[in-house]
Amino acid sequence: IAGRNKIIEGDINTAIKRIKDWASPPNARRLNFKTPCADSGFCSDCNSPDRICRIITIIERKPRLTDFEVILINEDLGF
Repeated sequence: IAGRNKIIEGDINTAIKRIKDWASPPNARRLNFKTPCADSGFCSDCNSPDRICRIITIIERKPRLTDFEVILINEDLGF
């Protein structure tokens, strides 16, 4: 389930930039992670053990033999 604010206009690089610059810093701060982005408000491509953006998942097509749904809600949800 994702809110409409997760949809971006642009390419994959724009989407990754959104994750690192817009979503990760406030989430790291909210979760009290000890990361540079929690302190500064922007990504410094850190190597912190608490790094919140260490996994970025990209799904190009439905996995074989797997049911998969993405539900988009017409509201801004989260960061």
